[in-house]
This record gives sequence, structure tokens and C-alpha cells, in this order.
Amino acid sequence: MTKDEALARVEELINDTVAVIEPRPRLDVDPTTLTPYRCIGFVGDDWDGRIYISRAYWLRGIPRDKDKLADIARRVRLHWEQRGYRIEGTSKDGINIAARSMPGDFVLALSRTAGDVLGIEVSSPCIWPNGTPEPNPSSNP
Repeated sequence: MTKDEALARVEELINDTVAVIEPRPRLDVDPTTLTPYRCIGFVGDDWDGRIYISRAYWLRGIPRDKDKLADIARRVRLHWEQRGYRIEGTSKDGINIAARSMPGDFVLALSRTAGDVLGIEVSSPCIWPNGTPEPNPSSNP
């Protein structure tokens, strides 16, 4: 999977999730998620060139009352379960949810942010930017 393919899948997962939210929110991108992130290995490992793609959006234009947020979270969780995603954790009130897409291993999160605004974030697994490792220049004769 290339970085462009990973970004397309991230956006697809976000749009698929947002489609079950009523009223339909306006997506306000978190600009800190617009660049690829380096995958971090074990402590002491050198970076091997792999990255992951992530996008986060605040969901604007939906009511901020606790009951409505809980209802939206229930719908999102049910939708993810129906898609076969593994729910990895939820907050006590059920509004914050972490899941993993199966297959694909993308991480999905719905969370309540400051001011009772919901946010959604999806991150890819670690990938090579062009789909395969770059050739190692030291291995060429």
C-alpha cells in the first residue's frame, strides 16, 4: 500500500463513519494531521523509512448535549461493529471509542474534545511511502 492509497482508505473510513451521524456534521480538519508521521520502532531502532497516514476532524454542527453525543457514539459503535471492526476500548460513558478495521488494521477513534465537540481520527498501519522498501544503496555492487 502506498501513502496515496493509505490516505484514500483513511478518508473512506472517515466518510463511511460520518455518513451514519445525524445531523450530518461539517468536517473541520486538524491541520496537525496533514503530513505523514514516521513509524517508530523499538527503543534504539533506527527509522526504517516507514510512515503512517492519519487524519483527524472535529465534527462541527452537531448538538453538544451529553445525550445527543452518547446517541451518536452508540450509532458509530454499532456501525463499526457491523463492519466487522474490533472495538478495542470505550470510555465509561461510551462516547470515546477506539477500534481497529478488520481487515486492514487501520485505527479508528471517536472522541469528545474540549467544549463537548466530537472528533474522529483514522490512522493507517505503518507503510512504505511508495508501497515497497527503498533499495539500500549500500547493497548495490
